[in-house]
Amino acid sequence: MQSIPLLDPRRDAVFKTIFSKETKESSTARNSIISAFIGRKIQSSTVLNPELTIEDVRDKAARLDILCVLEDGTQVNLEMQMCNTSDSIEDRLCYYCSQLYTGQELRGLSYSTLKPVYIILISNQTIFEKVDKYVSLIQYRFEDGTSFSNKLNIFTLELSKIDEPATITKELDPVQRWGLFFTSAVNQEKKKLLDDLVETDEGILMAEKLLYEVTQDDYERARIFSREKILNDYYAGLASAEQKGIEEGIEQGLLQTAKTMKEKGFPIEEICSITGFPADKIGSL
Repeated sequence: MQSIPLLDPRRDAVFKTIFSKETKESSTARNSIISAFIGRKIQSSTVLNPELTIEDVRDKAARLDILCVLEDGTQVNLEMQMCNTSDSIEDRLCYYCSQLYTGQELRGLSYSTLKPVYIILISNQTIFEKVDKYVSLIQYRFEDGTSFSNKLNIFTLELSKIDEPATITKELDPVQRWGLFFTSAVNQEKKKLLDDLVETDEGILMAEKLLYEVTQDDYERARIFSREKILNDYYAGLASAEQKGIEEGIEQGLLQTAKTMKEKGFPIEEICSITGFPADKIGSL
């Protein structure tokens, strides 16, 4: 029987399928990757948006993020970004983070009861050209760099900046281990690296197991491909509409230029040469 090549866990639909299930395997993987970033052991987490909804891809929720709530009420938003988009990454991350923070129930309570919130963005593309580190933590700080508040936290992991170490050990940075999992999972030449990662982290073991199961499951693969097709078609339509708008805008601009030149007495031949319009169109302006 021919083996099906593993799906890429960096594809957002695959990422969400692996980490959003309410199964022991998925919970273990999810708790492990969250623990790696926020630096404390996570015992349990619940996904608040588990479904891969496709009803309205125009909504901002079309981004396949995973919104989790931890055992103490802390909220964490996990997101995989395979390719850079035209959106401002800084504005989007600030919006998501502030939305999580201000969305907490405060009626009759003091502001000090608000829980920290975390945004974790794993990007397959370079986000910050001037930053050398593969992982960044963004918080509120004073001008001298001292902390103002640790309640709003944005983590970014740039997979393109991760170097492969000589050996994989349990002492290796857990964020780096997870980054290596995402970059090596579908690379047959890195099978040994993946095997070593699995031995150091139960969460990575569970993620690899789920990735294999999703790949082999015809129904799960169909759901993923269906979701991606809808999104791809939608964004292709946006690009086409944007290009059409640009072309129409250029034409309107040229028409206005031709009209102005005609009013100032420029020769018809010269207006035609500059704008590309035929003489009869210039004459009708």
